Amino acid sequence: MLKKVKALVKDNTPVAHDIFKMTLYCPDADLRQFVPGQFAHISIPGHEELLLGRPFSISTADAAAKIVTIVIKIIGKGTKALAHCRKGAELSAILPVGRGFLLQDRDKSVFLIGGGVGIAPLLSVIQKWPDKQYEAFLGYRGRAYSYCTDDFSCCNAVHIASDDGTIGEHGLVTALLENHLKSNTPDLILSCGPTPMLCALKKLIEPLAIPCQVSVEERMCCGFGACAVCVCGVKTEQGLDYKKVCVEGPVFDLFKVVL
Repeated sequence: MLKKVKALVKDNTPVAHDIFKMTLYCPDADLRQFVPGQFAHISIPGHEELLLGRPFSISTADAAAKIVTIVIKIIGKGTKALAHCRKGAELSAILPVGRGFLLQDRDKSVFLIGGGVGIAPLLSVIQKWPDKQYEAFLGYRGRAYSYCTDDFSCCNAVHIASDDGTIGEHGLVTALLENHLKSNTPDLILSCGPTPMLCALKKLIEPLAIPCQVSVEERMCCGFGACAVCVCGVKTEQGLDYKKVCVEGPVFDLFKVVL
């Protein structure tokens, strides 16, 4: 059963422009069954007017130590308040929440496609399934917004693109992937990032019939499936169904979810 737990800030460090990496100690959270792609729904401290928590993909998790890390991008008042939390601050969180990625034995080679803060949760995939052959494709706005590139050094290869060309190749990460797919096709693609990137990814790989799971972004309210604010369309054999992203996602089959 999902429940709110105490989360203590062990560290909160700026890692790029308006982007912070927060480490949380969650003594009452059950992280033993954590699946990459799940997220934490965190209440905003010190702001009673901000009634709704904010969802953050879990970047890494240590079940034994009861520690998770998340990456926060400052977008509004709530994320700014969390980004400025100091070490020792006590937060209220629901975690881990949702349906994550699923890798099977037959998935030997895996491409990880990330954009912006959507790059962060892909690290936990490598952490959980270290026996796969990974290549990472990371997209940033520019060098000032880049973070955790060294964390992917265990991959067979790391390919980087940026909108302004200040780091890696100049252009979209999906264009970088397109060139690479001409000579190398993986067993599976996992992706997390903004919706336009996921749409471009779908257009690119659908003709190639490469299996792909994506973590979608959606506005959330309660964070545990009670309010149905975060529903998205998913194609089924019976037609179009609607799924709650918070508990029935955020990970879906790219070719079934309606973006």
